[in-house]
Amino acid sequence: MITKEDNELLCRVTGDAPMGRMLRQHYWLPAVLSVRVRKGEAPVKVKLFGRKFIAFRGKDGSVGFLDEACPHRGASLALGRVDDCSVTCLFHGWRISTSGEVLDVPNEPNNPKEFAKTIKVKSYPTCEGAGLVWVWIGEGTAPPPPDFEWMNLPPDQAYAAGIELKANWLQGVEATIDSSHVALLHQSWTANSATDFAATRQNTAVSYQFDKKDYGFRAAALRATPDGACLARVTEFIMPYYGLIAPIYSGAQQDRTAIIAVPIDDENLIQWYIFYNSEKPTDSWRRIQRCNQWPMAGGLPGDETNNWGQNRQIMDAGNSTGFHEIVIEDFVVMVSMGPIVDRSAEYLCSADQAIVRVRRQLLDEVRGFINGKTPKSAQSETMSYKDIRAVGGRLPSMSDDWRQIPR
Repeated sequence: MITKEDNELLCRVTGDAPMGRMLRQHYWLPAVLSVRVRKGEAPVKVKLFGRKFIAFRGKDGSVGFLDEACPHRGASLALGRVDDCSVTCLFHGWRISTSGEVLDVPNEPNNPKEFAKTIKVKSYPTCEGAGLVWVWIGEGTAPPPPDFEWMNLPPDQAYAAGIELKANWLQGVEATIDSSHVALLHQSWTANSATDFAATRQNTAVSYQFDKKDYGFRAAALRATPDGACLARVTEFIMPYYGLIAPIYSGAQQDRTAIIAVPIDDENLIQWYIFYNSEKPTDSWRRIQRCNQWPMAGGLPGDETNNWGQNRQIMDAGNSTGFHEIVIEDFVVMVSMGPIVDRSAEYLCSADQAIVRVRRQLLDEVRGFINGKTPKSAQSETMSYKDIRAVGGRLPSMSDDWRQIPR
């Protein structure tokens, strides 16, 4: 059972909250779509962990990621002009490079070059992959960026889309790792799907088995089929906010999906989706086009006053939820819980084992962090993600080992 105190420890990420400090210090995170950060164009505002930043691209292609407030008087650098590889504050013309070096202080009359050397501007390390700018916003030396298989794929093989939602970041993580809802929340979609998803309707009761890993765990959701076989969907939870989702077809090389729940602040997150294929151009274009219609900054088309745009007429016609798109179903139930759900009031069942494990691992890691320990799952030279893949498929029986399904 989660106490109110544990729930606060899990959910709060702003200011000096221990969870936020741990996530910022030991893990990289996707921050903004690369296509939004264009050479020489206006800086892009980014909010993470309750803090305000800007991202901008120099003419050499490098990305600068700085605190939004100018170090002089705190004016927003998002208003600034981008020239070469620097941004110039409109207020007094202070010019700062992508690496955080102060290049010009035109309103300082006494040796401005020497004065500029005394100014400390925090520049955060960045890299790019899967159409996203990734950033590390900790203190000291950055760990190596994550080496997921999608990071170095060409643009036609990896694509990202995201949506801002009024929900705590952990609600996003839990929605990703929960396989038991697939047969129920998404039943209209799965019933008409010519994929292994359709088989989940044959048995809505799911059994879980787990493999613990240094990076998190593998969660196998197992369902018996009427013919005595076993439908296995193996989701990967990678600390602290990654979920790799089992594919919907067995066998053939197909597009894969990673979901990342990134904290904007205590009560808001951005849910990133990465669609990728390591062997050929992605086939997800129709799905991607729907993703492009997500209101990136505004969230869902409705709010609680109209049940987030739920259409009761299509429910009467046979749609189980009143929403046209499978991902919108996920978003709505997540937001409907409130900005921070009270987990101390829950009644969990055995199908929630993956949820329990996520919470337990996060609590263990953050308590260790409070006591000065480096999280076991912290990104480091020895923590590789290259070979991690979610898998799915049919096994001859429930007694067969799901680990035999090749990644």
